[in-house]
Amino acid sequence: MAERIPAEAFPPGDYIKEELEERGWSQADLAEILGVNESVVSALINGKKAITPELAKGLSAAFETSAQVWMNLESSYRLFLAK
Repeated sequence: MAERIPAEAFPPGDYIKEELEERGWSQADLAEILGVNESVVSALINGKKAITPELAKGLSAAFETSAQVWMNLESSYRLFLAK
């Protein structure tokens, strides 16, 4: 049987950046919505900060998704990095 090659996982920050662009929001806008400092949003987008359950809940409210979506993106990315 051929060896499987896992699909590449992208940092959740890539998805956050795309959502911001689609909505015409700045990082400052999202920071205000989440109730965090703009540096937190910047760190998320740049892959320097992991999405916590609290941030996942905020992102789900901001982007009208589920918190599970954001936690899945984060865990998939971290597992990909660990390989």
